[in-house]
Amino acid sequence: MKRFGLLTLLLLASVIMMAQRNVLEARLRSSIYLNVYANKTNCYVGEPIIVTYKLYSSLESVSEVVKDPAFTGFEFRDLISPGDGMVSRETVNGESFDVHTIRKVQLTPLEAGKLELDPMVISNRIKLSDGTGNRSAILDGIDENIPLKNGEYRMTISSVPIAINVNNAPANAPTPVYNGAVGDFKMNIHLSKINFTPGERGTLQISITGAGDFSQVTQPAVEWPKEIVVYPANVQEQYDRNNRTGPGSKTFTIPFTTGKVGSYTIMPIRFSYFDAKQNRYNTINNPPVTFYSREPGAARRGSGPVNTAAERNDNFGALLVGLGIVALLLLVLLLVRRSRKKGPVAKAGRQEKHSPAAGATPVTVAGPAVPQPEVSVELLLQPAENAVSKAGSSFYSQLKQGMLQFFEQRYQVSAALFNKAALKENMTFRNVPEPLQNEVFNTLTEIEMNIYSAGGMDHDRVKMLEKTKAVLHKL
Repeated sequence: MKRFGLLTLLLLASVIMMAQRNVLEARLRSSIYLNVYANKTNCYVGEPIIVTYKLYSSLESVSEVVKDPAFTGFEFRDLISPGDGMVSRETVNGESFDVHTIRKVQLTPLEAGKLELDPMVISNRIKLSDGTGNRSAILDGIDENIPLKNGEYRMTISSVPIAINVNNAPANAPTPVYNGAVGDFKMNIHLSKINFTPGERGTLQISITGAGDFSQVTQPAVEWPKEIVVYPANVQEQYDRNNRTGPGSKTFTIPFTTGKVGSYTIMPIRFSYFDAKQNRYNTINNPPVTFYSREPGAARRGSGPVNTAAERNDNFGALLVGLGIVALLLLVLLLVRRSRKKGPVAKAGRQEKHSPAAGATPVTVAGPAVPQPEVSVELLLQPAENAVSKAGSSFYSQLKQGMLQFFEQRYQVSAALFNKAALKENMTFRNVPEPLQNEVFNTLTEIEMNIYSAGGMDHDRVKMLEKTKAVLHKL
């Protein structure tokens, strides 16, 4: 009987202790907990999502991840890991918490269906009593027999599982150049310069920017001219780890060596991706890129020989336009002279000498032309500056127009009939250094590329505006 009574007391004490532990852990779980956030729970195969695990704590504790999610069915890339020590401070329901970003990952689903992210599990040692025996207020009303080791209470917490619904991409066929990239991207093409000597080395840079899984972004195919020797590309990836959508960039820098003297054209480069927001495949490309290989010291002065067939064609076109304008002016002058001959003949006499003939149109004689002052670079580029934040390519169109107006007033190269070969010949005649000429044409080419690729981001436009101002001020 005594044994039965003792057993009953032990069982009752155990139940009371369990109830006490449940009360304590309920209090603790409102002061230390693990949250998981996904930027989307519905996506397509190949469309990346961003998942972030954050530990919230208002207590002194030591925490350790004892189980990571398996991410079954996903390809993953860590953006932030526990070793990065990302800590911030947040207020939740009036209580201040230290917020530790335990892990931030980019997950790319590999299959369609309902995929589940299993929980992350963290073990915590929570300080509830100091060395002098002072107990935390959270222990008020809790039996002193609650087990504490070195004043610490051990408790495990976990995140909730998350279900991700993954759909197949639309049935409409992607383009032949599609390689599996899903997201929202832009492409920019940059050539190191446009004038080379035979055998000189240059680089072609292809930059893909936007939001998506850049591990699926492969180098777009480039149709190189036969005389060009191409070397393996250098590839660089960058991510903005602090942004929830995980934007980044991937740059392919392709070295090459030029061939014999002549002009070379790289045909439009195409990049295709699936846009999950618009639910369609998109293909972006750039205009053809032309560059030249010239013998050293072959820059022309005055009316010297033209170096390339492309420049000969440009100059021939400019010559035809010039001859047409001269012919038009001669025709107008001839018509004016004929109209004067057909006018009324003044009668002889003293009175007629002092008064115009009846019906004659008074003529105002203009004095010598007064040269117009040059408009400043800032004023010429003001329309472009006003269009920095506008969508589309209007900024780059205004920027190009401002440059052409500058060339017209500085070098008398018509903005309406602009011709690069004529501008180069004029700058060479005025002793503009060859490196500065290359800088001018590289800037102009970069602007033209952005016009055709729908422009870049705002901060890129501001840099381009300042770069253009700097180049024009050098002239």
